[in-house]
Amino acid sequence: MAIKFSSDKTTLASVIFPALYATSNKSTLPALEGLLFKLEGNVLTVCGYDLEKGIQTSAVVFGQEDGSVVLNSSKISGIIKNFPECDISFEGDDKNVVLICGGESEFAIHGIDASAFPAMPELRGENKMKIKGGTLRDLIFSTNHAVASSDSRPLLKGELFCLENGNLTVVSTDNFRMALREIKNCIEAEKEEYTFIVPGKALNDLAKLVTDNDEEIAIEFTRKYVIFRCPDVILFSRLLEGEFLDYKKVIPRTGKTFVKINRLAFIESVERASLLIDEKMRTPLRCKFSGEILNISCSTQYGRVNDNINIELSGDDIEIGFNNRYILDALRACKDDEIMLTMSSPLMSMIITSVKEEENGKYIYLVVPMRFIS
Repeated sequence: MAIKFSSDKTTLASVIFPALYATSNKSTLPALEGLLFKLEGNVLTVCGYDLEKGIQTSAVVFGQEDGSVVLNSSKISGIIKNFPECDISFEGDDKNVVLICGGESEFAIHGIDASAFPAMPELRGENKMKIKGGTLRDLIFSTNHAVASSDSRPLLKGELFCLENGNLTVVSTDNFRMALREIKNCIEAEKEEYTFIVPGKALNDLAKLVTDNDEEIAIEFTRKYVIFRCPDVILFSRLLEGEFLDYKKVIPRTGKTFVKINRLAFIESVERASLLIDEKMRTPLRCKFSGEILNISCSTQYGRVNDNINIELSGDDIEIGFNNRYILDALRACKDDEIMLTMSSPLMSMIITSVKEEENGKYIYLVVPMRFIS
């Protein structure tokens, strides 16, 4: 189907590059490795869709002939990226050959008929709410490190969204750690309570598209899909169906050891100790909390390390082992200079929280300990 329009490079880049996150790189269907270009009047819409999630963008261009075509995503993005700053013209014929001209360059690329592009779900949800873009980014970045990567429990490859009376809680876990972030009074919703599970990969892509400001993001969802409407960009994803882990039962209610510690000092100490760790061997960091000192040590085939940090401890001394990467991920997601560590025994999860009570929300990170190898 013929299509003809022209636009500047910046505008074309703004609709093409975000949509790339939703294209498939391993599909046997060529259309899924492409982007759908659709022109109606002066509005150009570009869509990528891998059958699980999709991204649709739009912009105003100089339209000359309405039409649609599917172009290979890596080829068209590479062409646009390497054009100089100039006006670029697209002209497709009935055989889906598209002539792209800009500056002193001219490309003729073979497209695919738009009818080969998979039918997308209706982008309209029965349930609606709104949230600020910066708040949504904060929720995603605070929790996405604990999303499971294994296919053994598909539900844990997503993040649980719980809306209650305007408060939004997002939870992720891979059974070895858990991340929880709650922000109060951040949601405007038609109903008071919602619960749904969004795939972690879709949220990672969304975080790259959302700007860190007060622009409102509209969230709509049905029984099977969630739709995030950003300015000029729509991301939609299939929801994960099933019962998520009952996270409230996982969080220990009591502790015997309470440690106030400087977060950056803790990160730097763990990073130093990690220099001798072979990730394949999964050697635990030995953390000994005693008096006013946290001693972090590790012995591997490369050597051994000892590192000390000043702490404020109340309760029992404890020696406990942890995966270095899990500790670092949790510490980097925290918001405060000083944090509180709560432990009960060498076999129970460590809880990481804020030292102070937060008026507008909270975060809780759990890290399951590792047994020492004798």
